[in-house]
Amino acid sequence: MNPATEADALNLSNGFVALLNEMQGACAVDSENPGCTEVVLFPPFPFLSKVKDIVGKNGIDVGAQGVYYEDKGAFTGSVAASMVKSVGCEYVLCGHSERRALFSDSDVNINAKVKKALEFGMKPILCVGETQEEYDLGITQAVCAMQVSKDLAGVSKEQMKDVVIAYEPVWAIGTGLVCDSDVANDVHKDIRKVLSKMYDEDVAQATRIQYGGSVTPDSVDELMSKSDIDGCLVGGASLFADKFARIVNFTV
Repeated sequence: MNPATEADALNLSNGFVALLNEMQGACAVDSENPGCTEVVLFPPFPFLSKVKDIVGKNGIDVGAQGVYYEDKGAFTGSVAASMVKSVGCEYVLCGHSERRALFSDSDVNINAKVKKALEFGMKPILCVGETQEEYDLGITQAVCAMQVSKDLAGVSKEQMKDVVIAYEPVWAIGTGLVCDSDVANDVHKDIRKVLSKMYDEDVAQATRIQYGGSVTPDSVDELMSKSDIDGCLVGGASLFADKFARIVNFTV
């Protein structure tokens, strides 16, 4: 639930775009420059349309922080995939750690949301990751494998071209604890092994796997230098235009 107001969201969007345009060599995704970094913003639902109006002309997409798995009906407080699609969303977050922990989002529900996003022509970003307790027990690999397997059940090999996975070590989000970049890279490799078993090696290598665990301007370069880290799911740092612009303009 950040930023708190529409004015704050629009100021942040304008500030980020201005900084990105000022940075030498920095750019968002552009058909004429395939080497640009793909950038997607996930503002709160009320701000989606106006944020898209600002950032869309700069090659930046917007996504929804979530959707419900029913198409329509008496589900007060919920948002349908058709709704966010109609205002220009390209991506949908599914299974974010906060939705799992605070709102008891089950793997069955997350799987339904992944498939609903795909049904409406959007790209789900499936978030997986272990808690502090699971990390301490040494079962990170098992937890991520279970979540990936359950949450992608029924998703075809062809559909996987539109699926992004984000590894979120829950214990490293907003705690001050840091997940070593080599450890994160190993988890990404383990996730690819799961995808290889579910589909094949081509899908495993082609699927983009992002890292999301307190990504900062100080950590992004090292993270992005790792072989199996394809991008970042940025949290708190995205609320500061200068920090987020620096992250987007990472160097390896």
